Amino acid sequence: MTTKLSCHTLPAGWEGAPAQAKFWEMLQQSRRWLLLLDYDGTLAPFHQDRMQAVPYAGVSERLEALADRSQGRVVIISGRQIEDLKQLLPLRQPVEMWGSHGREHLDHDGSYRVVDLNPAERQVVDGLAKEMAARGWGHQLEHKPTALAVHWRGLPEEAQRSIRNAAEAYFASVQAPATLEMMPFESGIELRSRSRTKGQVVAEILAEEPDDAPAAFLGDDWTDEDGFAVLGERGLGILVRPEARESCAKFHLTPPGELIRFLDRWLEHTKESIA
Repeated sequence: MTTKLSCHTLPAGWEGAPAQAKFWEMLQQSRRWLLLLDYDGTLAPFHQDRMQAVPYAGVSERLEALADRSQGRVVIISGRQIEDLKQLLPLRQPVEMWGSHGREHLDHDGSYRVVDLNPAERQVVDGLAKEMAARGWGHQLEHKPTALAVHWRGLPEEAQRSIRNAAEAYFASVQAPATLEMMPFESGIELRSRSRTKGQVVAEILAEEPDDAPAAFLGDDWTDEDGFAVLGERGLGILVRPEARESCAKFHLTPPGELIRFLDRWLEHTKESIA
């Protein structure tokens, strides 16, 4: 079973939006700001080999400059596990990272914690891994500390359907805890617990910061929608995709050009100079 938020609005283009001037002015005058970012599809293009999905040119340098600014908080919020993020985004200036949809947390000081699955959830997740491996699809699996992703990017359509049908059939055949769900993502499906979501991470971060701190959350996939919904009118929810789709986000950016320009404007309107 999958769940999606019921947002049916097509986001407006951020470039040229009337809201731009007000937001940049507010950012320039603020003593504290928050920039929350998904990874795959947002900061990096998709790649058939998921460990080759490196950031768009220029993204890492801009994130390092932003992370070096004392009045700001840069946070990566991804479905990937932390170990993948550390390899793909090896910044000289460490940033805070939330992996596995919020079940892993790596603080900027290097401290790490994980919220594990409960035994019933773990049994079902491990069972899916065994089922898919027995069918010869072990190489399509991404084993995360608290979830299992099944990838089919680059495979023929028939193979994609077979893999998806097998995963969903397994999930339907077991007495899975109500907290588990099968969530689709770009070219795959993931079995995970919805007891932790990106939306909860966004809510926790907002609660730790001043109410008037300008905030933005940039993401691309369905798993980012609860983050957009939680942010609401508190900040900018921005969908980063080649083409807009219905979303809880208020605005849309096309990567990589508009994404780079957005990060550049953020740098221009924060108080400390680029190192």
